[in-house]
Amino acid sequence: MFARLKDTLHDTLRWSETYTKTDMLYMTHGGFWLSLAKGVGLFSSLLFAVAMANLIPPEVFGTYKFVLSGAAIIGAFSLTGMGAAITQAVARGFEGALQEGTRAYFKWSWGVIGISIAVAIYYFINDNFVLAISFLIAGACSPIITGFSFFAQFISGKKDFRTQALYDSVRNVTPAAVLILTIFLTRDPILIILAYFVSSALCNFLLHLSTVQRYRPNERVDPDTVVYGKHASVTGILAKVAEQVDKVLVFHYLGAAQLAVYAFAQTPINNLKLLNDIPSRLALPKLSARGLPELQESLPRKVFLLVGIMLVIAIIYIVAAPFVFRLLFPQYLDAIVFTQILAISLIFAPGSMFNEALTAHLKKREMYISQTVLPVTRIALLIVLLPLYGIWGAVGALIVSQALMFALAGFLFWQAKHEA
Repeated sequence: MFARLKDTLHDTLRWSETYTKTDMLYMTHGGFWLSLAKGVGLFSSLLFAVAMANLIPPEVFGTYKFVLSGAAIIGAFSLTGMGAAITQAVARGFEGALQEGTRAYFKWSWGVIGISIAVAIYYFINDNFVLAISFLIAGACSPIITGFSFFAQFISGKKDFRTQALYDSVRNVTPAAVLILTIFLTRDPILIILAYFVSSALCNFLLHLSTVQRYRPNERVDPDTVVYGKHASVTGILAKVAEQVDKVLVFHYLGAAQLAVYAFAQTPINNLKLLNDIPSRLALPKLSARGLPELQESLPRKVFLLVGIMLVIAIIYIVAAPFVFRLLFPQYLDAIVFTQILAISLIFAPGSMFNEALTAHLKKREMYISQTVLPVTRIALLIVLLPLYGIWGAVGALIVSQALMFALAGFLFWQAKHEA
C-alpha cells in the first residue's frame, strides 16, 4: 500500500515537471525539510515577538533593534559574501572552501572590531553607557557569529537538506529561547543584548564544529573561492547597509519607541519573506551547476509562479493582520496599517532568484550594477522621505526600492543572456 502511494506520488511529481519545468522530486524532498526548518524558525520568532511585545517597554525593544541593526551595518564591512562563495565551491566538490573561507573571514574581521570600539567610544563620550557597552558586546561577538555561520552554506552546497533543516532549527530556536528566558528575568537592555550575542556566537561555533566532524570535508580548494568571496563582500556592502539603515534612521529621527512600532510592522513581513528563501536555498546549488542560457529559458517562469504565490500570501496577511496584532501585540496596534502596506513588498521578494542566478554564474558587472544602484536608491529615498513623513516615509521607500530591485534584477538577468 505504502509502496503504491510512493510510486503514485513519484509519477505525479514527474508529470508535473512538464508544466513547472522544475525538478519536482528535488524540490519536494528539499522543500519539505527546509519548510520544516522555516516553520520552526517562524514559531520561535513568533514566541519571541509575543514575549517582547508584552513583557518589555517599547523603548527597550527599540534600543535592542537599533543595536542589532547597527551591528549588522558594521558587519557589512567584512567578508560576508564568503557564504555564497562557499556554497558555489562545495556544490562543485571543493569542500575545503569551508575552512579556507572561515580563516579568510577571521583574517579580515578586525575592521568590525575596530569600528565597534569607535562607536562605543562615541557613545561613552556622549554619556550613553547603554549603547556604549552594547556596541562593545556586538564588536566582540559579531565576528564569531558570522565567521562560524558558513556551516549553513556548506551544507546547502552538499544538498543535505535534512541536516540543514535540523541545524537551521537549532540556530533559530537557541537564541530565541535564551532571549525569552532573559526577558522573563530582566528588563535591562544590556543584559538582553548580551544574551542575544553570546547565545548566537556559542550556537554557531558548536554547529560549525559539528559540521566539520559530521562531513569530514575534503581538502580540495578552488583558488577562486576566496577571491570571489572578497568580490561578493565588496559588492554587497551597500546592500547590507541599505537593509538596516532604515532602523538606524528611525531611531535617530523618531526615537526608540517609534522604532519599536516600525520594527513590529516589519517583523511579520520579514518572516513571511523567509518562505521565498526556501526555493532560493534549493536553487543556488542547481543554478551553479546549470548553464546560463538554460536558466534563461526556465527561471522566469518559476519566478513569476512564486510571485503569484506571494501575492496570495500578501492578501491573506493583509486581511489577518488586525486580528493578529490585537491578539498577540496589543501594545503595537499603531503598527497595523504600516504592516498591511508593507505586505505589498512580498510580491517583489522572488526577484532575488534573478540575483541568485547572476551570483552563481559570477556575472560581476551585473552584480556591481544591482548591488550599487538599488542600495543607493533605497538609502537616498530613506534620507529624503523619512525626516519628512516619519514611518510612512520609511514604508514608501522600502516598497519603491523593492519594486525597483525586482525590475532591475530581471532586466540584468535577461541582458546577461546576450553576453553569455
